[in-house]
Amino acid sequence: MVYNGDEVSALVVDFGSHTTRAGYAGEDCPRVVCPSFYGYIDDPTPAAGSGSSALEGEDVNMDGDGPGANGAAAGVGSNGALNGGGKRKGRKYYVGDDGVGVWRAGMEVDNFMLDGVVHDAEPAANLLHHILHDRLSVDPTEHPLMLTEPAWNTAKSREILAEMVFEGEKMPAMYFGSAGVLSAFAAGKPTALVLDVGYNHSSAVPVVDGYALRAGTMRQPLGGSLLTSQLHHHFTNPTPTRSFPLSLLPRQLIAKRDPTPEPSLQPRPILRDDRAPHTTASWNLWAQNSVIEPWKEACAEVISTRGFDFQTAKDLPQSLYEFPDGYHQYFGEERFRFTEMLFDPKTYFNQSIEPPAPLRVTSTTEHSHSLKDLVPLHQLVHDSIMACDVDIRASLLQNIVVVGNTSLTRGLTERLDVELALLMPSQKIKIHSPTIPFEKKYAPWLGGSVLASLGTFHQLWVTKDEYEEHGMSIVHQRCK
Repeated sequence: MVYNGDEVSALVVDFGSHTTRAGYAGEDCPRVVCPSFYGYIDDPTPAAGSGSSALEGEDVNMDGDGPGANGAAAGVGSNGALNGGGKRKGRKYYVGDDGVGVWRAGMEVDNFMLDGVVHDAEPAANLLHHILHDRLSVDPTEHPLMLTEPAWNTAKSREILAEMVFEGEKMPAMYFGSAGVLSAFAAGKPTALVLDVGYNHSSAVPVVDGYALRAGTMRQPLGGSLLTSQLHHHFTNPTPTRSFPLSLLPRQLIAKRDPTPEPSLQPRPILRDDRAPHTTASWNLWAQNSVIEPWKEACAEVISTRGFDFQTAKDLPQSLYEFPDGYHQYFGEERFRFTEMLFDPKTYFNQSIEPPAPLRVTSTTEHSHSLKDLVPLHQLVHDSIMACDVDIRASLLQNIVVVGNTSLTRGLTERLDVELALLMPSQKIKIHSPTIPFEKKYAPWLGGSVLASLGTFHQLWVTKDEYEEHGMSIVHQRCK
């Protein structure tokens, strides 16, 4: 293996709150994109494992994924003891594309990310093992690894990940790259204000000459997850234009469906009676949210020139969309009303609807806002820039980089430009937003791919020998 040239075949892994991205440094797109959600089944009786596996295999086959899918998922689960340290004896994990996406009797769903950082080592180690061995099919001992981290990452999370890499997978070297810095690199800008509108968070990170400034870093739990939560309440309750709640049934629980002949009619799908009684509440909620996600991508839009107005809502363009259970409708004002929360949370965020539990962890501090104190995206950018030194504010304003999956919402970048111009009328503002969708979604991974492929980067790797000699101190010293 070569560290001092371009022959380093490094790997880049970007753990996100919604998906995890992985691939080879130097490539322009990740080879693996899989959910950060994982499934698990607690089975304290070892003898019961063989009986339940037959049931699980049958369920996967009925879902059309074939025996290979179950084999991969079960294999990852059986490797839990390898990286998990045996903390949860009898727990079987299902990770990756064939993890939560496949129905299994009694399977619970959780996420190992909390507040943007890895907080649960065991499932994260299972997913990393699955990515390296089953998806990329590499020998981890031959490849250094770059991991992305948020600007507010904790020392404990770093320690969890370092143990996972060096002690669990025996990898020869690693490096932590700040997600904000890497997103700026992906845009070709060493100095920039990176606005990342993701699944659980929106964050504004000022980057100057390749270093993230902690003083100006701001974040809040306003993103795709909160938007989905509000939409879930809207869809599962009757409205003035719809007299019945939507079922939001996922395809895994539907045996047969007949699309309604006319829009807005209540469908009557035939359910899988063998599955409904054995479906857990956590999997059902995850599946319903997964039904809402495609609706957001297809229909949700931000009014780019002016704010949402109930008086003129009826004049907004409509869009036809069909759900998996056969229900279809022309959606109008809700396409724009819920996304308005990103730019006016005080008015359009309904606090009476219980938000997802992970979002309640973020508290109000000098660098973060809680759910009760959400601010518009343009205000977050403003506060981040104003917290920086006056000499660099102009260059940050002229290099605003917008990334994150939720930033793909149509009209968001244009609206941000309008709002920032109103908020700071005397300033010259320039927003850089990649036009290719995957460059927005995977910006930190792409920046890591560029950085880790450079021949001059070899001196920054933290090797396994250095880690064993100096411990975490060398990691904190080199990965600033």
